[in-house]
Amino acid sequence: MPRTRVTRRTLLKTLAATGATSILGGCLDFAGSSEPALPVPPEFIQPPLRSAGADGVLDTTLVTKFATNTVDGKIVNTRTYEGMIGGPTLRCRPGQTLRIKIDNQLPANTDAIPANVNIPHHFNTTNLHTHGLHVSPSGNSDNVFVEIPPGEKFQYEYHIPADHPAGTFWYHPHQHGSSSMQSLGGMGGALIIAGGLDELPEIAAARDLVFLINELNIDPATGKTPDFTGDVFLQANRILTVNGQVRPKLSIFSGEVVRLRVINASARSTIPLSIEGHDIHLLALDGITLRTRRTTSQPVVLAPANRADILIVGKAPGSYNILQAVDNSGAQPIPASVLGLLEVLPTTVTMALPTNLPAPASLPDILAAEINAPRRSLDFQVLPRSGPLPGTSSFKINGAAFDPAVINHTVALGNVEEWTLSNASDTVHPFHIHINPFQVIAINGIPLPVPEWRDTVNIPNVGAPDFPGTVTIRHRFTDFKGLFVLHCHILVHEDLGMMHTVKVV
Repeated sequence: MPRTRVTRRTLLKTLAATGATSILGGCLDFAGSSEPALPVPPEFIQPPLRSAGADGVLDTTLVTKFATNTVDGKIVNTRTYEGMIGGPTLRCRPGQTLRIKIDNQLPANTDAIPANVNIPHHFNTTNLHTHGLHVSPSGNSDNVFVEIPPGEKFQYEYHIPADHPAGTFWYHPHQHGSSSMQSLGGMGGALIIAGGLDELPEIAAARDLVFLINELNIDPATGKTPDFTGDVFLQANRILTVNGQVRPKLSIFSGEVVRLRVINASARSTIPLSIEGHDIHLLALDGITLRTRRTTSQPVVLAPANRADILIVGKAPGSYNILQAVDNSGAQPIPASVLGLLEVLPTTVTMALPTNLPAPASLPDILAAEINAPRRSLDFQVLPRSGPLPGTSSFKINGAAFDPAVINHTVALGNVEEWTLSNASDTVHPFHIHINPFQVIAINGIPLPVPEWRDTVNIPNVGAPDFPGTVTIRHRFTDFKGLFVLHCHILVHEDLGMMHTVKVV
């Protein structure tokens, strides 16, 4: 039969009336209805959703425990939230309260705390970071200095400001010494602040899907993440999952607009995301809506911890790979790999793309005239074969590794600052700072045509060591005093010392 063209409104009305659930390859099922029963794409598996109640509070528990799962036909046993690869999706709105109790059911640690805290240790002690949220870093809010040993519980409570940007954020463990071990087992989940983009008619009509990329590192002999005792996280043992699955299939209609909330929850992998035969329509980066929609046929490069809200429009019927394109961010290129399959079905629908986007009013551009403090420089440094473990390097910022007794950067509340981040090593380093997002102004000294709000950005390595790559950023330190951290979001580097403490006073 020829393709059948219907509007989105007709599609939804027909589906509601008929309860159609089967794929019919473009043939229409007339049984039991006066109208054609249109096929419904198979469900694209989603993490369980937990949302705030009518009282404006999302009150939930995350159990941290070892669990056995089947991944790509292999039995794996890793540290998890709720027994799953990737945690449940948490959803609330600006002005609401998020309460998360961490129940640490991991077994007791068997190692002592080392004299050098930058030796990975206590792999079963945990805590929680709400990545990208602009909330207090103190007490039982986004305080990554909290330690939750095995057998203990801790109650977090986050009060989300009423003017908080709506967007896609995420959560993950942040205990120094164990963050990479736990993340490489699949610990990390989506955290959605609803509103903003969600309320545009064209986006409200689209399916809204989490696309959570977790990175596992599994020893094939044991099915477990090997202990971090040296250079053991082999690239050959990497498994990328999407919502806990390997290479899942996303089925859409030709002409259908689908929204993907892409989260790079990997511990160390840059993901240049591309979709064969399809443009990517970019709406937001790191949970912050862009001023205008950007359409590109090139990969969207996501550093570890980056997020991108994108729209895709189903093209001609057929199968297309969703790819991690070739990654040139490290010393050696990482070949392209398939993250999933996009199946475009024969039925055709008509849907629209948005034209204007609601960029958050709480984040106007930071102009040079607004800067009210001396400029700072942070140099991310790697010293080969001089690290605290056999086969590892030293990872430092401005010549200093992480020391919990040292405040590396003191900032006055209300400061507006410009920082230059530099990198002369043989790999990129994704810079992340907690609590306050920043605006990227220039890369390698070249101003961006439109500055971008981010909470994580790759510092390039254009001509190491003689010509370091640089990123120029500006940020406002508003609303919250207290201690928090900045670090490289290759979590292996962070656990080995590439982290500093910031104090806002």
